[in-house]
Amino acid sequence: MQWIVIVLAGLGAAMLLTALAFVSTLIGVMVNFMILLYSGPLIDARFPEKSQG
Repeated sequence: MQWIVIVLAGLGAAMLLTALAFVSTLIGVMVNFMILLYSGPLIDARFPEKSQG
């Protein structure tokens, strides 16, 4: 019975750490894309397109 508790506790800890790593990665990706989207007008102003003709 003690081994079952140890195995379940280990699985729970591993699942918790995996979920925390996933959420941290997801938030990091979202923040980077938000910065990229908000800096779009600055990039467009810095590198204007050439006129069509």
